[in-house]
Amino acid sequence: MINLLYHIVSVVAVFLALGIGLALGSTFVDSILVNELEDQVNEFKIDRDAAIDIKDQAVAEKKSAEEELEVLRIEWLQEVQTHDAQLESLRRSAGEEVNAIREQSDAERKDNVLALNTIETLMPRDRLEGTSWVIVAPTGVDLSAISEIRELLTGSDGHYLGTLWIRPAMSFENSETLMALADLFGVEPSSKEIMGLTVSHVAAWLKAHEEVNDEDGQMVNEAINQMRYLGLLRHDRYGSSTTFNPLENSDSRLIFVNDSAHMGLHQEFFIPVLKELTDRGQQGMGAVIEIAHETSSMGEVVNKIRNEAELAETWSTFDEIGSVEDRLGLLVGLSRLPLVGHYGSLSTAEERFPK
Repeated sequence: MINLLYHIVSVVAVFLALGIGLALGSTFVDSILVNELEDQVNEFKIDRDAAIDIKDQAVAEKKSAEEELEVLRIEWLQEVQTHDAQLESLRRSAGEEVNAIREQSDAERKDNVLALNTIETLMPRDRLEGTSWVIVAPTGVDLSAISEIRELLTGSDGHYLGTLWIRPAMSFENSETLMALADLFGVEPSSKEIMGLTVSHVAAWLKAHEEVNDEDGQMVNEAINQMRYLGLLRHDRYGSSTTFNPLENSDSRLIFVNDSAHMGLHQEFFIPVLKELTDRGQQGMGAVIEIAHETSSMGEVVNKIRNEAELAETWSTFDEIGSVEDRLGLLVGLSRLPLVGHYGSLSTAEERFPK
């Protein structure tokens, strides 16, 4: 029979074995868990250190980029300031240069006017006395040149009777102009016939022929008025010294003014009118003046006259009126009419100034 002591010892042995097993098992498990946790901690530290390094590098790169951007911004501002300063300096220099040129031009103009007034005071003021003058010019020429010619005429006791302005529409290659002129003259729109009729009426209006009677004169005036309404020409009486009826002023003289920018109108209209006037009148009835144009060389206008014998014998020509001496030469040349001469600096001129 098993006694109580045996049971106690057995129970104690069981519990002791259980405790020993638990202790051994827990020690083994704890060791693995601890190792695993330590490995995870180490990996976390490594990842954290790597993240910190990446963050630090990113911060450093950002700071470097910001510093470079700031440097570029400062350099840009400096370049802008330098450019603005240079631009302002150039503007100031250009303004000063323009003002200096204007002042010099004004001074030279005043000197020229003073010299002209002085010379004209010493010269006979009646050099053109008893003569009447009509200027013919295309619209678009230098108005200051026309004004100077007008003042030259009136300042020398010549009668200025106005300017006949020829407008760009006066073109026989313009279909609308041809149709309007055909209706005016009651003819078929033939360019050659219309040009002849137009030129003939304009020439008759500028310089009356001895054989023109009252009826013809009325027809000419009516035709000229119609051309004015059509926008082909305009008679400007501003500054005229007397009332002008060209058909009653057979002694009036003519000054044709043109530049190389209007060569189409010169060839198509002015030359035919000059030829028609040559056929209608006598030698030395007027002059042809070429004024300078900034985009082309001189000579195209006056050489059309100088190279045609009939015109060269009838019309004086001038290729220089820009200076005081040139305008005085123009005055002397006009006063010499009907003696014809060709004056200026071109090789086709006979002499620089009339003597």
